[in-house]
Amino acid sequence: MALWRVTLSSVELMANSTKIRPFSRLIDKADSPFWVIGPDGCLVFLSAAVGDWLTVEPESLIGRRCVAGTSITDDPLDFLAASLAPPPGFAKTGTASLLVQPTFRGAKARRIAAMETRFVRLGPADEAVTLAIAGSFSDQLADPVIDASVLLRRELDRWRRHHESIAQGVLVGTSRAAQRLQKQTRLAGSVRSDLLILSPPGCLAESLAVSLHQSSAAGEPNATIDGPLMDPELLDASLAAAIAHLAESETTKATAIVKDIDQMPLEAQLRLVEHLRQFDPRLRLIAIADRAAEIISDASAEPDPDVDYVLDQSLPVGIAAPIADQLCGLTIRLVPLCDRVADLPMIATAMLDRRRAAGDGVADRFSRAALDAIVIYPWPDNFRELDQAIRHASRTCPTQVIGLEHLPLAIRSYRPNETVPKQQQTIDLDQAVARFEADLIQEALETSDGNRAEAARRLNISRARLLRKLESIGEGDQP
Repeated sequence: MALWRVTLSSVELMANSTKIRPFSRLIDKADSPFWVIGPDGCLVFLSAAVGDWLTVEPESLIGRRCVAGTSITDDPLDFLAASLAPPPGFAKTGTASLLVQPTFRGAKARRIAAMETRFVRLGPADEAVTLAIAGSFSDQLADPVIDASVLLRRELDRWRRHHESIAQGVLVGTSRAAQRLQKQTRLAGSVRSDLLILSPPGCLAESLAVSLHQSSAAGEPNATIDGPLMDPELLDASLAAAIAHLAESETTKATAIVKDIDQMPLEAQLRLVEHLRQFDPRLRLIAIADRAAEIISDASAEPDPDVDYVLDQSLPVGIAAPIADQLCGLTIRLVPLCDRVADLPMIATAMLDRRRAAGDGVADRFSRAALDAIVIYPWPDNFRELDQAIRHASRTCPTQVIGLEHLPLAIRSYRPNETVPKQQQTIDLDQAVARFEADLIQEALETSDGNRAEAARRLNISRARLLRKLESIGEGDQP
């Protein structure tokens, strides 16, 4: 394998040195694809066989960042370059084999044959280059932790190849919840329709809304509105550019993305309804609301265009009926991270990929202890909190492996509630009292053979009060 004895200085000059051209021509005659990754993580040389394999000009990939897992831009060639990167743990072992599946996304998306690839690292740490040759090899990783990380990376890469058009962090995973979200977003991204996204806090709903807008109406202008801050005058100002665009002709279109529409004052919601009716169907609404959003008024009632809606201070903050009617078509319900435990390792790895591809740290995988801590933590602020935790870990970890000690203190010190001493556990007093009361009522009914008057006497309350309590616990319709 004289190929591996190429000197470091020769490799660094391979792309542009006249002295290395004879060697380069020899490599180009070989059938096996061969490429070189420089110390900065960018491609510096690709043989002619690489171009034949990828069906692109090798020169078009020179200088592009080659970091495992993801690309920091939407350029298809950047995705292709990223897919040629070595596996996690490579910096530690200095040699590894990986089944490389190149990814070419976008309008020219296509499948490229996977090839087993041998990676070899040459030179000191700060100046090391990586040589890669695709062919047939048998290379077993001795470190089981690295082996598990490689398998996780392969699973993530396989997911990306099937879901490139919806590759958002919130959709990563193979659980039933993830699959439902993927189907919903594929539908929402394929049609230009009003859309309601019901989301817990921190689930990247705004990013998803923008992505779906771009997928379903590429090039169409949009205005992002912060619902809780709006009043009718401020709403008009926020929509001014979109309204001016719509007024240009009868064929122009625009989209309003409204954050926290369930917290938007009713006067502003009704002003938004006026704009939607004026430019229907050219003005589209994509709204984001909390999953517990309420409808302010009867959504089944037909709104009267001749009646002015007046704000009733006694009404709860929520979604007004005319807005609810507008959003009755498509709804996407995001679920919190605590309900997607099976997806957490893949989601965390995808976020780590993006951090590393952007140059934010050198870590390329998690230790088992770190992944265990990520899985058991409840993530009250969901994806936003997970992304912040991984950013912290990436910046504090000096090696390729993020350990438990690199995670934020709140995460590495968390213990599930059942392991916490009873005196430190959180108790919901209202729920505890309600359960105790329901048990007493049930016991009284059983001892009185279902006679409610007798049960009320035993409980020292009136029969009417007993009936009200039975109704509140869902037994009011029993004989």
